[in-house]
Amino acid sequence: MKNRLFTCLILIVSLSAGAQTPDATAPSKGFIGISEGFSIPSGNITKVAYNDNTAGFAGKGSSFGVEGAYYFSKYIGIGGKVSFTSFNISSTGLDSLSAGYRNSFDVDRVTTSITGAYSIWAFMPGIYLRYPVSGKLSVNANILAGFTSTTTPTIDVAVEDGGVEDGTFTQKSCTANAFGYSAGIGVSYQVLSCMAISLHASYLSCTPDFFMDNINRPANVGRLVTEYNQPINVINISLGVAYTFGKK
Repeated sequence: MKNRLFTCLILIVSLSAGAQTPDATAPSKGFIGISEGFSIPSGNITKVAYNDNTAGFAGKGSSFGVEGAYYFSKYIGIGGKVSFTSFNISSTGLDSLSAGYRNSFDVDRVTTSITGAYSIWAFMPGIYLRYPVSGKLSVNANILAGFTSTTTPTIDVAVEDGGVEDGTFTQKSCTANAFGYSAGIGVSYQVLSCMAISLHASYLSCTPDFFMDNINRPANVGRLVTEYNQPINVINISLGVAYTFGKK
């Protein structure tokens, strides 16, 4: 995260070196920037109850985004954002799965492991709003909607009974596409003639319909999820740096 933001910062500073001093009261016409931060999922995907098939066992994660907008007035513009959000299955979720399968199969030991994570790619155009508080500081908001592609992790469950390994069964990773929307608000500060930094919070929501393959199950008992169709809601809080253009 730090390396990407630092590289972008150096690039924007170099572009700013030859720029003319802008009108301190004139907002920019637009921006192109990157942001990174952390993500907090909510809803059924964060439940950790083994016997609840709506539970997704998700924990916290991270986010990354590239976005840009052009303002055709002082307050309103159009633009878009490409973002990537990921979050792991929590340690509490892993413990719940292991304990639940152990009781269901009536065995001595179950070890649950994860490959990959929940991930959401979002491609969303929309409306950007801005309220200049001063020549350098502004409050910003956006309302976006578009396409999302969400992937689940692979869950491997190793079973052992009487000191003998009974094999490993797997809930395989799968991907589903869905409509999604996002709304965000934040603040931006112009630190150089064509560079701004920002702090932003956004809400992302989509409802993909996953169809999951379960292979090598040792017994047809216990938790078995073959379809998962629940809203996935995520709050992303991020820091960003942007190249701003159009100042006179």
